[in-house]
Amino acid sequence: MTKNWFTCKVRYVKLDESGKEGKVTDQFLLDAYTYTEAEARMTQIIQEMGVGAYEITHITKSNFAEVLRSDEGDLWFKIKIAFISFDDETGKEKQANQYFLISAHDVKDAYERVEKFMKGTISNFVIPSISYTKIIEVYPIAEENSERNKLIAKGYHSVGSSVGEEGVPFNVDDETGEILE
Repeated sequence: MTKNWFTCKVRYVKLDESGKEGKVTDQFLLDAYTYTEAEARMTQIIQEMGVGAYEITHITKSNFAEVLRSDEGDLWFKIKIAFISFDDETGKEKQANQYFLISAHDVKDAYERVEKFMKGTISNFVIPSISYTKIIEVYPIAEENSERNKLIAKGYHSVGSSVGEEGVPFNVDDETGEILE
């Protein structure tokens, strides 16, 4: 099972600069294995933010191949990268698109950051589009902190995988993350 990026829209009451309360809908991005895990993580994040009443209105699987955070950039930009290759059989160029999300100050900064990131790749590519997103924060979960890796560190291994000398097989519910007997 692979992790995916999920865009979550959350509606809640927020104080503006003048101190007035108003309902807002903000977008957040987080990684998870399932929609259920994404909703649980988003709920935990919102509760840690200390907001009152809230509603998670939308959860969508995103198609980001890479998410690049910069400490200096506070806006998020979606960048379409077209990788160009040559098909020897047909004699034509093929184009494969991937999307990156990058934090930057503005479009120019985003372009420069992705150019720097892609420098040294052996593939030819072009950047056909860069667009501003309304994502206000990204919450990646570190691989070393994932529940699955904590179990593996304790000597457990997934059922169906090769079990080490000290390993004890386990089966994890993909929706809840609980260990099944």
